[in-house]
Amino acid sequence: MYLFALALVGILIAVALLMLLNFRFLLYPFMPSLNPVTSAKHASLDGVSLFISDLHLRADHQFQYGDAIRHLLQERGASNLIVVGDLFDSPEDGRQIVGNNTGSPIADILGVRDMPIKAFFVEGSPGHDFWSKKSCALNLTPFVRLGRCAYLDFKQMTVIAYHGHDLSWKGMIGHGWDRFISPLSLERVWKKLARVPDSDWVIFGHTHLPGIDRKHRIANCGGWQTVRLLVRPACTGILLSPEKGSLEVVNFA
Repeated sequence: MYLFALALVGILIAVALLMLLNFRFLLYPFMPSLNPVTSAKHASLDGVSLFISDLHLRADHQFQYGDAIRHLLQERGASNLIVVGDLFDSPEDGRQIVGNNTGSPIADILGVRDMPIKAFFVEGSPGHDFWSKKSCALNLTPFVRLGRCAYLDFKQMTVIAYHGHDLSWKGMIGHGWDRFISPLSLERVWKKLARVPDSDWVIFGHTHLPGIDRKHRIANCGGWQTVRLLVRPACTGILLSPEKGSLEVVNFA
C-alpha cells in the first residue's frame, strides 16, 4: 500500500511538472518575467487591419494564397497587415526563402508588394521563428518587427498581438485542447494570468483554430498549413475594423 501511494504521488508530481512545462503561462503568477506583456512593444495604428498567423512558409513548398490576401486587403480597404507568428516553418526555411533572394521575397509571397499598407511581424514559436543576432539581419521587407508581443494602439481600441506559444509549448497539445475540450479556453486563461485588462482585445495564433470570443475579447487567426496530417489548414484571418469596434473571421480558401 505504501509503495502504491508513493508511486501515485510520483505520477501526480510528474504530471504537474509536465503541465507546467507545456502550459508555461501557468507560471506567470510566480515568475512575472515570463509574461511577454511586461516587455511588449507599442505601435500606434489606424484603419482596417488584417491579422494572419501560422503560415509556416517552406522553401520547398509554394504558398498558394498570395493573390487572395492581396484581393481581400484591397477589397476591404485595409491599412495594416499583421503576421502573428510562425511565418516560417523553421529558421532554416526562413534563411532559404529570404537569404537566397533579393528584393522583398516575403512581400511577393504574400502578394503585398507595392501595396500602400503597413506590415508588422510578431515572432512565433522558437522552433519556427527564432531569430539569432545573425539572422536578425535577414531582410523581411516590408515587415516591421515587433518582438514576441505587441500592443497595437488604435484610437478606438487596444489590441495585443501575441502568437501564443506559452499557451502550449507543444502546439499539437494546445490544438487538441482547444479543439476537443473547450474552444479558446487556453486563450481565455492566458489573458487572465497575463493580467491583460478586460477592455483590451488579444489576438493569438499557434493553435491553428480560428475563432472569436466577443465576451472575453479574444480571437485566434487560425493556420494555413497541414501539420502531420492531423491539423488541416483553416486559411483564415481576423479582420479588425477599429472604427466600428468589430472583428470578424475571414476565409481565404
